[in-house]
Amino acid sequence: MTPLALRISRRILDVDNFENVAHVCCDWEEFTQEVAEWGVDHIAEIDFDDLSEEDIDYLDSFIASFGCSPSNPHPCSMKYN
Repeated sequence: MTPLALRISRRILDVDNFENVAHVCCDWEEFTQEVAEWGVDHIAEIDFDDLSEEDIDYLDSFIASFGCSPSNPHPCSMKYN
Protein backbone atom coordinates (compact mmCIF):
# COMPACT_ATOMS: atom_id res chain seq x y z
CA MET A 1 0.00 0.00 0.00
CA THR A 2 1.21 3.47 -0.78
CA PRO A 3 0.54 6.72 1.08
CA LEU A 4 -1.88 7.80 -1.68
CA ALA A 5 -4.05 4.69 -1.35
CA LEU A 6 -3.98 4.94 2.42
CA ARG A 7 -5.13 8.59 2.34
CA ILE A 8 -7.99 7.69 0.00
CA SER A 9 -9.10 4.71 2.10
CA ARG A 10 -9.09 6.81 5.27
CA ARG A 11 -11.11 9.54 3.57
CA ILE A 12 -13.68 7.00 2.37
CA LEU A 13 -14.13 5.90 5.98
CA ASP A 14 -14.43 9.52 7.13
CA VAL A 15 -17.18 10.49 4.67
CA ASP A 16 -20.47 8.67 5.19
CA ASN A 17 -21.57 9.04 1.57
CA PHE A 18 -18.31 7.54 0.29
CA GLU A 19 -18.53 4.68 2.78
CA ASN A 20 -22.14 3.99 1.81
CA VAL A 21 -21.11 3.72 -1.84
CA ALA A 22 -18.21 1.44 -0.91
CA HIS A 23 -20.68 -1.00 0.67
CA VAL A 24 -22.40 -1.65 -2.67
CA CYS A 25 -19.35 -1.66 -4.95
CA CYS A 26 -17.26 -4.67 -5.93
CA ASP A 27 -14.00 -2.92 -6.71
CA TRP A 28 -12.24 0.41 -7.12
CA GLU A 29 -13.35 0.83 -10.73
CA GLU A 30 -17.02 0.53 -9.80
CA PHE A 31 -16.56 2.89 -6.84
CA THR A 32 -15.01 5.56 -9.06
CA GLN A 33 -17.79 5.16 -11.63
CA GLU A 34 -20.42 5.63 -8.94
CA VAL A 35 -18.86 8.72 -7.37
CA ALA A 36 -18.18 10.17 -10.84
CA GLU A 37 -21.95 10.59 -11.09
CA TRP A 38 -21.55 13.23 -8.35
CA GLY A 39 -18.72 14.90 -10.26
CA VAL A 40 -16.03 13.38 -8.01
CA ASP A 41 -12.73 12.58 -9.74
CA HIS A 42 -10.46 12.86 -6.71
CA ILE A 43 -10.50 12.13 -2.99
CA ALA A 44 -8.22 13.61 -0.34
CA GLU A 45 -6.74 15.88 -3.02
CA ILE A 46 -5.59 12.81 -5.01
CA ASP A 47 -6.71 12.58 -8.62
CA PHE A 48 -7.86 9.07 -9.52
CA ASP A 49 -5.73 9.19 -12.69
CA ASP A 50 -2.57 9.61 -10.59
CA LEU A 51 -2.90 6.22 -8.88
CA SER A 52 -0.46 3.39 -9.61
CA GLU A 53 -1.43 -0.23 -10.21
CA GLU A 54 -0.26 -0.94 -6.66
CA ASP A 55 -2.66 1.73 -5.35
CA ILE A 56 -5.53 0.31 -7.39
CA ASP A 57 -4.82 -3.25 -6.21
CA TYR A 58 -4.92 -2.06 -2.60
CA LEU A 59 -8.10 -0.05 -3.18
CA ASP A 60 -9.74 -3.05 -4.90
CA SER A 61 -9.08 -5.07 -1.73
CA PHE A 62 -10.21 -2.20 0.47
CA ILE A 63 -13.53 -1.86 -1.37
CA ALA A 64 -14.00 -5.66 -1.31
CA SER A 65 -13.51 -5.59 2.48
CA PHE A 66 -16.98 -4.06 2.76
CA GLY A 67 -18.40 -7.43 1.70
CA CYS A 68 -18.91 -7.36 -2.06
CA SER A 69 -16.74 -8.66 -4.87
CA PRO A 70 -17.10 -9.30 -8.61
CA SER A 71 -18.03 -12.91 -7.78
CA ASN A 72 -20.45 -11.82 -5.03
CA PRO A 73 -21.89 -8.43 -6.05
CA HIS A 74 -24.41 -6.43 -4.06
CA PRO A 75 -27.86 -6.39 -5.73
CA CYS A 76 -27.44 -2.62 -6.25
CA SER A 77 -24.05 -3.13 -7.91
CA MET A 78 -23.56 -2.41 -11.59
CA LYS A 79 -21.97 -5.87 -11.78
CA TYR A 80 -25.03 -7.70 -10.44
CA ASN A 81 -26.64 -9.89 -13.10
